[in-house]
Amino acid sequence: MALLGLLWCGTVSAASTDADGTYTVTVTLVEASTNGGTTYITLFSGSQAINIAAVNAGALAAGLVSGVDIPVGTYNRIRVTIGATLLAKGYVNSAGSTFYTNGGSNGSGTSSIAGSDNTTSSTYAASTYAIPSGDRVSTFTVSILVQQGTAATTRVTFNTAGVFSLNGTVVVPGAPSVSVS
Repeated sequence: MALLGLLWCGTVSAASTDADGTYTVTVTLVEASTNGGTTYITLFSGSQAINIAAVNAGALAAGLVSGVDIPVGTYNRIRVTIGATLLAKGYVNSAGSTFYTNGGSNGSGTSSIAGSDNTTSSTYAASTYAIPSGDRVSTFTVSILVQQGTAATTRVTFNTAGVFSLNGTVVVPGAPSVSVS
């Protein structure tokens, strides 16, 4: 057995279509595979909310698997399962108006101000969105060599820039970009 460490980083920004400091998911399962995803071992099982748009996302996420003993080998897949909801804050400029999250949920979580780009109001707040069950599991191709007596480190980077779009007049979140190296 050897120790596995994951280093997770987030990007924080606030411009039209970016997550404005809030993009929180609940991680429920982190698994690793040595055989292309045929079988997995569990690195974390539980419930941990992580705001991947926050500066401290790396510390929270790394804590999920820090110090986990795993068998020696070359791991080529990491699979992450998240919970059913997303808490996100952001806005989109369109046709001279700003559409923004207002603390509601799904379609009722959007307000707008006409005639003014990049302007929100006191109701600007994180909204809750349902994550479809088919979008809750992500698998990443990796190459992580775990050797006896050494600690393997993998870097996971999230970028929430450009995650929001409009569906009519409703602000909807998309998936952040995720890179594993």
